[in-house]
Amino acid sequence: MYYYIEQWKHRPEWIALNPADRGKFLFDLSPTLQGLVDGGAELVGYLINDTDTHHRTDFRFLRIWRIPEKEFAQRIEEALEKAGWHEFFEHGNARGEVLTPQMAIPYLVNP
Repeated sequence: MYYYIEQWKHRPEWIALNPADRGKFLFDLSPTLQGLVDGGAELVGYLINDTDTHHRTDFRFLRIWRIPEKEFAQRIEEALEKAGWHEFFEHGNARGEVLTPQMAIPYLVNP
């Protein structure tokens, strides 16, 4: 099982939109996200990055997906690109297979 984690923060283009246009963009994005869910992804949830997080990343928001396989991440990336997501948000991604501690520790010991 894979997890795909999106991180983003507003670009000035997003802030320049009025609240109604921002709401419309997010409303129009809903079918795109639902299509990904219908295709096999699970949208685990959204997070707002706490401002007092120790060693906090510069991204304010996170969206977490559980995806059936690594290749599904490309479907998410392509759908968001097509929807215009990157015009309004600076974005960073992380993905990987869920590992037990016994599986992960050797990667830490032998990078």
